[in-house]
Amino acid sequence: MALLVTGASGHIGLELAKVAASRGIEVVATHRGDLSDAQQKAAPGVTWQSCDLSDAKAVRALAANYKIDACIHCAAISNEAYARPNPLDAINTNVGATANLLDAARQSGWRRFVLVSSGSVFSLRKDIVNQVTEDQTPEPSNVYSTTKVCAEQLTRMYRSEYGLSSSTVRISWVFGPPVISDQPQRGPIPSYLLRTLRGEAIREGGAEFSASFTFVSDVVEALLAAAAAPELRHAVYHFGHGVNFTAGQAAAAVMKAVPGAVIELSGGTEPWTKFTALRGPLAGERFAQDTGYKPTYSLEAGVAAYADWMRANPGAWKK
Repeated sequence: MALLVTGASGHIGLELAKVAASRGIEVVATHRGDLSDAQQKAAPGVTWQSCDLSDAKAVRALAANYKIDACIHCAAISNEAYARPNPLDAINTNVGATANLLDAARQSGWRRFVLVSSGSVFSLRKDIVNQVTEDQTPEPSNVYSTTKVCAEQLTRMYRSEYGLSSSTVRISWVFGPPVISDQPQRGPIPSYLLRTLRGEAIREGGAEFSASFTFVSDVVEALLAAAAAPELRHAVYHFGHGVNFTAGQAAAAVMKAVPGAVIELSGGTEPWTKFTALRGPLAGERFAQDTGYKPTYSLEAGVAAYADWMRANPGAWKK
């Protein structure tokens, strides 16, 4: 029986497919666009399958061709920077694809369906300090967050109406390999690391920004734990440290990981809030109770591991 990982050419999906396959799990990994040689080599042992998940017929064929036990659904238009220019594509990808997969799960009797969602569903929440728990009502504000709420509701509906073991796991501000970026939608950690490793001094605003940064290896382990858990008793889970880290804390972690780095921050939250709003940290005990897994990487440890990976792969980022 196979684990279906959707969006496996993306950040979380690729790491998820790689780790699962390395542990002897049969992995079927979907992608929509072209797949690079580097992506295929990064996840040996994975069965790659091109599939437009917004095409119900294609999803039915996928389900018929493979004996799928569980699905971790990572595929999505991943943030507002990409969703806003083409809302219909975001709806088809984030909502339509989820519906197609859920119905395939219903008809084929998949044991588990895990939707990967985001703290962005609370983007209209005014309280940006206190924790956001799973029982609080989402407050989306834009194209991306609205489509993710719709996907969450479909996942809940298939759970309540058809008895499918389908749950949502919300995550927040994931950082780590193999992403190399200084784009604001990726957050300050990749940007700070990339620029300081290139020897640039950083003097800019953003000191008032804070977010629930989570290292990608922890996210991968959490999603595998959710797929394997004997029972998921809740429709929605939050995974993370339960606290927000400031940009200053992120900068300090980067300066420790990159000796000699210079990062001096002044006020404000830009550019990190260009595509997403500040929000309180995702929190709750449900995930640890039902899966037994909690984050193992501190902010410092995650940043250090990320810096080590970048140093080991200089061809990917050196000018």
